[in-house]
Amino acid sequence: MAAIAPLAGSFALIFGGCCSNVYCLEAIVKHEPDSGLLITLFQFVFTCVSTLHYQFDPNGRFFVKPSPVPFRKWCISAALFFTVNMMNNWAFAFDISVPVHIILRSFGSVTTMAAGWLRGKRYTPVQVFSVAVLTAGVMVSAWADAKSKGKSMDTSSVDFTNASFEAGLVVLLVAQFLSAYMGAYVEDIYRQHGNHWQANLFYSHLLSLPLFGGFYPILYDQFARLQASQPFVVPHSVATALPPSLNKVLASTSQHVIFLTANAVTQLLCITGVNILSANTSAVTVTIVLNIRKLVSFLLSIWLFGNQMSGMMKVGAAMVFGAGALYGWETSYVIPKKRREAAEKNGKKHSASCTPTMTAPVVRQRGPNKDKKRGTSPNPETISEKVHDVVEKVKPKLAPKKASSEWDYRLAITILTVLAFITRFWGITHPNQVVFDEVHFGKFASYYLQRTYFFDVHPPFGKLLFAFAGWLVGYDGSFLFDNIGDSYITNKVPYVAYRAMPATLGALTVPVVFLIMWESGYSLPACVTAAGLLLFDNGHIAETRLILLDASLIFFMATSIWAYVRFYKLRHAPFSRKWWKWLLITGISLSCVISIKYVGAFTFFSIGIPVLFDLWDLMDINRRQGALTLQQFGKHFAARALGLVIIPFFLYLFWFQVHFSILSKSGPGDDFMTPEFQETLSDNIMTLQSVGIDYYDSITIKHKETKVYLHSHADKYPLRYDDGRISSQGQQVTGYPHNDTNNHWEILPSKALTSTMEDANGKRYNDTLFELRVESNKQKGDFKTMSTHFKLIHVPTKVAMWTHTKPLPEWAYKQAEINGNKNVQQTSNIWFVDDIPSLPAEDDRNKKEVRKPKHLSFLRKYVELQRAMFFHNNALTSSHPYASYPISWPFLLRGVSFWTHNDTRQQIYFIGNPLGWWIASSLLAVFVGIIGADQLALRRGMDALDTRTRSRLYNSTGFFFLTWMAHYVPFYIMGRQLFLHHYLPAHLASVLVTGALIEFIFNMEPVDPEHNTATPDAKGHRRTKSRPVRERVASQSLLASWIACAVILAVVIWCFLFFAPITYGKPGLSVEQVKARKWLNYDLHFAK
Repeated sequence: MAAIAPLAGSFALIFGGCCSNVYCLEAIVKHEPDSGLLITLFQFVFTCVSTLHYQFDPNGRFFVKPSPVPFRKWCISAALFFTVNMMNNWAFAFDISVPVHIILRSFGSVTTMAAGWLRGKRYTPVQVFSVAVLTAGVMVSAWADAKSKGKSMDTSSVDFTNASFEAGLVVLLVAQFLSAYMGAYVEDIYRQHGNHWQANLFYSHLLSLPLFGGFYPILYDQFARLQASQPFVVPHSVATALPPSLNKVLASTSQHVIFLTANAVTQLLCITGVNILSANTSAVTVTIVLNIRKLVSFLLSIWLFGNQMSGMMKVGAAMVFGAGALYGWETSYVIPKKRREAAEKNGKKHSASCTPTMTAPVVRQRGPNKDKKRGTSPNPETISEKVHDVVEKVKPKLAPKKASSEWDYRLAITILTVLAFITRFWGITHPNQVVFDEVHFGKFASYYLQRTYFFDVHPPFGKLLFAFAGWLVGYDGSFLFDNIGDSYITNKVPYVAYRAMPATLGALTVPVVFLIMWESGYSLPACVTAAGLLLFDNGHIAETRLILLDASLIFFMATSIWAYVRFYKLRHAPFSRKWWKWLLITGISLSCVISIKYVGAFTFFSIGIPVLFDLWDLMDINRRQGALTLQQFGKHFAARALGLVIIPFFLYLFWFQVHFSILSKSGPGDDFMTPEFQETLSDNIMTLQSVGIDYYDSITIKHKETKVYLHSHADKYPLRYDDGRISSQGQQVTGYPHNDTNNHWEILPSKALTSTMEDANGKRYNDTLFELRVESNKQKGDFKTMSTHFKLIHVPTKVAMWTHTKPLPEWAYKQAEINGNKNVQQTSNIWFVDDIPSLPAEDDRNKKEVRKPKHLSFLRKYVELQRAMFFHNNALTSSHPYASYPISWPFLLRGVSFWTHNDTRQQIYFIGNPLGWWIASSLLAVFVGIIGADQLALRRGMDALDTRTRSRLYNSTGFFFLTWMAHYVPFYIMGRQLFLHHYLPAHLASVLVTGALIEFIFNMEPVDPEHNTATPDAKGHRRTKSRPVRERVASQSLLASWIACAVILAVVIWCFLFFAPITYGKPGLSVEQVKARKWLNYDLHFAK
């Protein structure tokens, strides 16, 4: 009975609290559908206050009881809990119907079981079957409930192209996966540290409260709307039994505020029951109980509101209750019974094996060891799993020692992180004007908020982050960042919120660089050197304080490297939970990099090469850890393909789907897309004004790129051109940018009809024939103005009519030349009909009908946008006054002027820390020299480095050097405009190389003069068998490394402070001060 009591109590709290909670929630949501955030806050505050007595200790630190669970784990649990609750309640603000909402949340048992399976748990077929039946039962019940209320569950009635529906669907699906992971994570906490469900209840709510701070404006608006509802009406029979003061308070309080409070109280009861159940059962059991609770809520709603229970509802109820009973029977009776029987059987075998026999008094065998006599090679997978299990068991005992030995690393990373936030956020409000490329990326964020379609050569993820920052602070995107120098204050733009996003990511990049070095096994001076070079770099600071993409690009590049290092360190524990976690984090980070800019492909290359080498090593039949079978190698290959290619690619596609879903209105990006694409946008002028074209209409034809009309006038071409060529002296056909009657062309059938145009139908008839080739192969419907794009192909010569921007001479009035283009496939050959001047106003074709935007598949939209992005990116070849060449970047020969203010002589000049860049670039050359010298020494039979040092130099430092090359060398073959900021990812890799070489050069080991003999190797060559150079020239102390670190950081900090005025844009400098900073003749302003 003692064991059943917690379960019975948890069931009572779950079913009583949650079912009561549904009633209050429905009352609130009906009045204010998007009040989910306020509901969540009330629940969290009430639960936190109500559970304070569990953890309150007047003698404890901060008056809280000490917890056996690491505080870090409570923080992770709280973050997951907050995110899941927020996303589930946030879904109410989208076009998600209640049945769809319930169906998606009913998959919790499936996702929880999948998460448990990925974390190493295994389930019986009966458990899997019961979960499947239970999920189907809830779906059947939801379908029956929707049908009884007149709602359709047919997916054909759901507008999947609706951006609101798609966003709500994504929110719920992500919430389900996070909820499954949270359940498994909390289950692990209880298993490792004990059933401290009260502490979990307290910390998960307390630590979540600060996360609501950023939503204050939204919370205030939601509460104000609920407060404005009618007062709470107390029934007369109840009012007589209550004190007058309480009646007065209730009567003066809004009824929806009362419901809000009641919702929080009932939610507390429900959560308490869930935590008690979690502490005594598995995560899947908790999810099963919650799914049954959902059905009970259905049944109670039917009973309370007098609805009839249909036959399908009865079927669904039977499936849910039956599946729940089956799962409970399997989990609580069958599995424990099998375990007891297995334990008894093993106990008998053990006792029998320990009893000597007459025939074999000496030989004793134990079950696991009976195959020891076989000469089989050990299975490396089994060995790694056993080692991993042992490590997991002893981890709690080793953890305190590890923490105590790494306090200096933790202190260093904390200080560096604080300094990173200070350097990135100091003076972030200045200037309060549009700076450099903020005109582009700020504009794109506004277009997202206005849902207006635009075109850009970069993928959408980085710009979506800016739009998300604007949405969080409630900005409507009314300011379009038209010109550099436009005032943010005058236009009431929350520019600090925009800039805070890249500044935060830029600040976090510093500790990530430190973590890369730390996880790679480098000493503390090496870690501090690498992170310090990035921390005090003026270029990174200037780029991350503005509304630009590079901060997010560099952050996710750094997290990709860090995650891959963590994954590589787990190579001897393949397919473990942490192995999978860091593999997926690597893939997700890589996807984020390439979803911001396509130069993220360089990061894919940087990590892809080591992955291929790793797979090649796994193929080796003579590998030290033991040979893998082809099946085992196939698992390794498939796992890496899934985590580093497939999942990142689908996540990359996902951001494009979000991009298309948000941008549903016509905008400045329409002209870059085909007519089919434009017809999917609402308010598109092409969709609204296109008119069908008939024979004998007079039309005007416009070139898509240059926007000139196809024009003809009475003048003829000259007999001889300026270059000596002879012309046909035919009538001039040119391109004219203005509307004119000479732009009118009549549409005639291709066959000769009754006409007075004898010449046109005479001997030169074929010369006048043009094939009108519509662009889309799937073009359907009428030939229309605006929407039908086509090419005019001359039939005899097979060339396309084409024009360009260079004007003709004076004899053609400097109008555009119309010529033939042999490359018919070029997009510069496209024309469209702009208008039909001859169309009478009373014509039926002028009657406009309301047209809904058409639907185009995601794949077609994605492919079309990709083609346009690559084409226009490659077309960015025009000169720019601040463009630079890759050869100048490592030496920092010039920068870029971001912003100037003439009155105060203030300026922002994008330039790196010269001394820091020169040190990093020099050590890159040193690394190449060390590798060359080592290879030369090996060729001459001298072993200058020990195996461990050489492995570190080639593998770890070599990986950093490969990353630098991958992010630098490809720019030499690019033909587009290039700027200094393109080197920032490569600069991050160079500081990693610098930190690694600081340790290699200065962190020496003691001398041993005895190892100084030369012996022949296996091939008979004389090889110097001496102590490595590192061991022969210095001591083991880190003093030299700290001195080198201090010297480097001292000069870098001085240089950072010296150039800070042109990095932060203040204060203004005098002429002498500006000249003093023109080290390499930098083109600074106000030098005169």
